Amino acid sequence: MKTVSRIVVAVLGLLMAACGTVATPVFSEQAQGTREALAVTVEHLTEIAPTATFTPLPTSTPTDVPTATSVPPTPTTEPPTAVPATATPAPVAQAEPSGDPVKGKEYFETMRTEVNFACATCHYVDKEDQLIGPGLLNVSVRAETRVAGETAYEYIHNSIVNPSAFVVPNFPDGLMPQVYKDLWTEEQINDIIAYLFTLKSQ
Repeated sequence: MKTVSRIVVAVLGLLMAACGTVATPVFSEQAQGTREALAVTVEHLTEIAPTATFTPLPTSTPTDVPTATSVPPTPTTEPPTAVPATATPAPVAQAEPSGDPVKGKEYFETMRTEVNFACATCHYVDKEDQLIGPGLLNVSVRAETRVAGETAYEYIHNSIVNPSAFVVPNFPDGLMPQVYKDLWTEEQINDIIAYLFTLKSQ
C-alpha cells in the first residue's frame, strides 16, 4: 500500500510541478481518464488497508534432512582388565623324596670333619629308641603327625636344615648340628631323606 501511495503522491507532485503553482491542478481531457483511474485506485486501497493481513506462506521441513547431527553413543564396554604378570610359582611341597637312598645311606654313615661325627653316630636306624638323638626307625611314619600342615618329607627336611624349628619332646635344643644346610647340597639332603624313608618296620 505504501508503494501505491507513493506513486499517487509522485504523480500529483509531477502534475503540480508542471503547472508551476500549488493550486489544484487542472487535468486535460487526455489526462482526465488517468485522474479518475488514480482516484478509484486510491479509494480501493484505502478500503482494504485496515483489513489486509499478512499471511505467511506455509513452510515445511523436509523429512529427509536431519535436524541435528547425531553423535554415535559412547561404547559402554569396560576397558580390558589388566592381566597381572605371572608370578614365580611357589615351590610345590614334596610328599615323597626323589633322591637316591643308596647315596643317602652313604652320606648318613660318613663322618663329617666339620662336626666330628656322622649321623649314624647319634641315631639308631633299626629301632626307635634314643641313642643320642631319636631312633629313626619308622621316622617317615611319625613325621606325618609331628607338625600340623607339614608332610613327612617337609618335617624331616626341616629337621636337617633347621633343627630348632621343632624339637622332639624330652630332647634338648642344640643337640642336632645347625650347619648341615651349609655342608650338604639340596640334592644330597634329598638323598638322605630318601634313605630315611626306607627305615620302616617289616
